[in-house]
Amino acid sequence: MTTAAIALVLIALLAYALERNHRRQQGPAAPLAGSRVGPPDRDLQRVTAELAHRRIDAETHR
Repeated sequence: MTTAAIALVLIALLAYALERNHRRQQGPAAPLAGSRVGPPDRDLQRVTAELAHRRIDAETHR
């Protein structure tokens, strides 16, 4: 019986702590917070440069 009471108290405290933490959250720190912010995508730069080079080659070899 004592073990069940202690378990219920611990569950209640955990629920209280989680709810309190949830209410304190203000949302993202910055409007751009996410996966798009960070170093540039090197693969995208390389592919863009290759396509531009091929387009120039195709126009000059007509």
